[in-house]
Amino acid sequence: MRIGVTNQKGGAGKTTTTLNVAGALNQRGHDVLVIDLDPQGHATEGLGFEELYDDSDRDSLFDVLPDIDRMGDLEQLVVEHQEVDVVPSHERMINAEDELANVMKREERLDMLLNESDADGRWDFVLVDCPPNLGVLTDNAIVATGNVLIPAQAKSTSIRAIELLFKQLRSIESAFGEVDELALVANEVGVDGEAEEMMEWFKDVFEDRERCEVFEIRKRVALQRAWNAGVSIFEHDEDSDMESVYLDVAEHLEGFVDD
Repeated sequence: MRIGVTNQKGGAGKTTTTLNVAGALNQRGHDVLVIDLDPQGHATEGLGFEELYDDSDRDSLFDVLPDIDRMGDLEQLVVEHQEVDVVPSHERMINAEDELANVMKREERLDMLLNESDADGRWDFVLVDCPPNLGVLTDNAIVATGNVLIPAQAKSTSIRAIELLFKQLRSIESAFGEVDELALVANEVGVDGEAEEMMEWFKDVFEDRERCEVFEIRKRVALQRAWNAGVSIFEHDEDSDMESVYLDVAEHLEGFVDD
């Protein structure tokens, strides 16, 4: 199953969600590939591959996606992590949208790369960590996956961002086919009134969608410490009550595969 983790609003918790859901899927026995499509490389950093981000000798998605003759080269980009396989980002990805601007089927290049490289035959789940904007790279992730997991802050500023994301998803659907919203993961949920109101709003909006669920991640220092250690919360050396929530998200995603 392929899943794009997307919300164009910065600070929504996209990468934290990607890494810990990937870790939960690994805990449940799945082979997982994480693709860091964000030019800022937060997932690359959060998995401990900072040195690869600015390695000028390493090929990256920046080199492969614009080149139609390299659609079978996914394997050359994959590195191994103790929990998951990873396609790291690279500093050159900052110019990737410009490189893709004038190529044919520019929104379909990631889909072509995954198809040509038989990603679905190798990994049970492919998670794509998207950039914090609605551009060509995010479009590539949504077209390639057809499924989105939406992280968000439990703040009123999330409402406009989610409304814009829905418009973008419907636009992509009209051109490329159905896109399913699988779940919303609310991050760093506090105990204030605004957070409570937003959790109600999330549930009203998302739980009306078929099989879409809302999950609540409370703010925990252990999540940041796991990030600093280059692992998910499951491989970190301190326990967190949020592990069970990420495992619930992973189980929820498994239900779509079983169908």
